[in-house]
Amino acid sequence: MVLRSFSFSIGFIAFIIVFGFLRGLSTGEIINFQSLLIVLGGMLLVAWIGFPPELLGNTMSAIRRSFQTREHDSETMLLYDILGLADTYRRHGPRALEKASKKTEDAFLRFGTTLIAEGYDEWSLVAALERENIRRHSIRTAQIRFLKTLTRLAPALGMAGTVISLMQVMKELGSTANLGQSLGLALSSTLYGLILANLCLLPLSAKLEEMAQQELLDRTMTIEALEGIRREYHPLRIAERLNAYDIYCGMKGMKTREKDEDTVGGAAHSGPGLTMESSA
Repeated sequence: MVLRSFSFSIGFIAFIIVFGFLRGLSTGEIINFQSLLIVLGGMLLVAWIGFPPELLGNTMSAIRRSFQTREHDSETMLLYDILGLADTYRRHGPRALEKASKKTEDAFLRFGTTLIAEGYDEWSLVAALERENIRRHSIRTAQIRFLKTLTRLAPALGMAGTVISLMQVMKELGSTANLGQSLGLALSSTLYGLILANLCLLPLSAKLEEMAQQELLDRTMTIEALEGIRREYHPLRIAERLNAYDIYCGMKGMKTREKDEDTVGGAAHSGPGLTMESSA
């Protein structure tokens, strides 16, 4: 609900900004399909030539995820998963850890717990996690670089479209009736490039940068936690190292309440049986 309200607010603000820019212009003066073709087509051409095809799909998926994920909630869920897996490994061993790790949503945590379950020593575990951390961060960096390249490219393509349109205007200088309208359409390419770069691509690249930084912090925290799990540290000790003491207390309180409910339920279930036995 909060995410939907935030998206609506951002969309409304963007509408006000665009309306302020384009106030007083008719639809025909704003929309120029030739200019759109130059700007958007040029960007797609550069993306196809200069970047791997799968990068576009991965970038779109990352953008969609950045709008769906709230940093505080994701970090809290990660800490809950880490402490739960630490308790499972300490009590029941590697097979139970591997089975429990399949329920967590964090792929990096699943990767690390799988290595622990397979018997990796501490040095090999940390080395493998560091390599995976670098690989994941490089993928996110490539997506950010892709968006920043398009951000620089959009105004340049807009200027190119304006130049092409002005060349066509030069051919019509003899007829001054539609000269003003033709010049307005010629400048629309620059407008498209500026709006696309500054109101769309630049904020998206900044959002991915923020998400990449948060993911890097989460993976660093996860590596430290997995070292503790590998050494069979108590979950409380891991929680203290991760500044997650409140979360540990919350988990412990939930387990205590569940145990009390099971005890009360068992007593209520055994009550009639005792009565029936005594009456017999």
